[in-house]
Amino acid sequence: MMFAPYRKKQPIFSAVWQLFFLFSALFLGAETAEGIFPEDEGNPAVPIWRQAPGGAVIGIPSIQAGTVVAVLEGGHLRAYSLDGKPLWNYYARGKLVPYVSRAREGTCYICRTDGTLIAVNRSGRELWQISTGPITAQVLVGWDGRIFVTTEELIRCYTASGYLLWSRELEHRIGASPVLSKTGGITAILENGDLLELSPFGKAEKQNIGGTPAGLVAADSGVLVLLRTGEIKLCGGGSVRSLGTLRAAPLGGVSRNNTAAILLSGGSVVEISLADGKQQWTAETHIRTGDTQSPEAFDMLRDERGIYVFSSQGAAGFSDAGRRLWLLRLNGASSIPALSEEGTLVSGGTDWILYAYKLEDRVLPRRQSLYGPAPEGNYGLINPPPSPWADDYFRFNEEQMREELAKLTLLIQEGRVGEEEPVYAAYLREISGSATNPQTSQTHPPVHVRRRAEAAGLLGYFGSRETIAFLADLYTRDPDPTVKSAAAEAIGRIGTDPDGIALQTFARTITSTKDEQVLAVTAQAIGSLCRFSGPPLSESGIKLLGILERDFMPPKARAQAKREIASLR
Repeated sequence: MMFAPYRKKQPIFSAVWQLFFLFSALFLGAETAEGIFPEDEGNPAVPIWRQAPGGAVIGIPSIQAGTVVAVLEGGHLRAYSLDGKPLWNYYARGKLVPYVSRAREGTCYICRTDGTLIAVNRSGRELWQISTGPITAQVLVGWDGRIFVTTEELIRCYTASGYLLWSRELEHRIGASPVLSKTGGITAILENGDLLELSPFGKAEKQNIGGTPAGLVAADSGVLVLLRTGEIKLCGGGSVRSLGTLRAAPLGGVSRNNTAAILLSGGSVVEISLADGKQQWTAETHIRTGDTQSPEAFDMLRDERGIYVFSSQGAAGFSDAGRRLWLLRLNGASSIPALSEEGTLVSGGTDWILYAYKLEDRVLPRRQSLYGPAPEGNYGLINPPPSPWADDYFRFNEEQMREELAKLTLLIQEGRVGEEEPVYAAYLREISGSATNPQTSQTHPPVHVRRRAEAAGLLGYFGSRETIAFLADLYTRDPDPTVKSAAAEAIGRIGTDPDGIALQTFARTITSTKDEQVLAVTAQAIGSLCRFSGPPLSESGIKLLGILERDFMPPKARAQAKREIASLR
């Protein structure tokens, strides 16, 4: 797969242009907001900051780790800090679909209307672009960095580096936006009522729910299917259970602790129990009669603080018990706003101004991180079960390994790794780690270096950051430089390592490593990690590249380190 060359981030608009866009608000009409709070009912809500991004915001902004990114109608992706400081501006060279998704390390996934999917790192640098066809829903990010991409005809799974793992054709059009299930896979419902559940590795299970779908809600006990008739069905473990019928058509919902809050077309929110379907409370939101009543016009959020409802007309917050915390009405918003973990609501106006309102002082009780929240689980690739070849005495036979590795290479090239990914991951680990596994070395001599290195390199194409720890250990403990180089190359190909496991390993070993090729490939891997993650991880990586650039390092390593540093500027 060929990737586009890295590009320097686009320059931020000059102060003259910023002033122009600010004055344009006088003619386009500034966004206004009215807040309803327990102690301040009906008074105008005053923004804590304003910025002129250079176009109207389309889609929902994405807020993560103290930064907000927004897609603009002119094809730009703009980033700001939560205190309003401009960070970067990326131009996609074409109109964008109104979706942006962010991985834990901060990578943004956006798509042009011509069907080009683009990955942009947290510093605004383009990582890669591939042709997928126009996406019809937000890209979903899996627990290990893989992404699920939905178009009209296909659902595909890619690694964070853009390598295709599997794809599934859709027999009918998507009936509601897919969701990331509680098992880390993707669940979609088609217009004909078929519920399609795909595991992280592409294994498909399908059942017909019946009725016209309005939305999907991921729940701990399965997936809630909302039908336009008002009926709600809980699907999980191959069974379907009706939870009754609501008094109005549902638009969307959010679930937590075996309950679900459902937004109804009339503008109210109803809380139901997933155990028996009983309604626990009902509350009115900011939504007024006559507002657009389609599922795409609203968004919801639920966390430890409560339940939040968003639309281009405003937002409302409720406690878990249904008490309204606040309500904000917006006039002149261009898209649905977003709420940060710190209680700041960010809204784009039709006047081309980005507004921020401080609505809450409550902060989620999470450990503050410079990256996004940790994944809810893992896919078992950290320590996969033994492969089917584990008990085969001849599993390390040269001819058998050559055939299996060639077969796997072809599957990777064709994007058909699919359901057997855990099996192949285990097999590759058994081969590449044969020289460092005491149990293996007692029964078999280590696999030849060539095959160990080949297996380690193939792990990088799987793209799961759950394999980073194994590859880092292989880099440290395998005695052969060829295998060490292959492990480092695989780490760089995976790219995403927000916990910094690989960089910590490189930091411990580079000054004691003597092999020139190992050090050169290590410099290349460090550069790749820096490009993916951006600061602050890249700051540590650049320091390591600075060491590799010093005079006491071998010439090949110095030259590669200089190239990587230059590419990061």
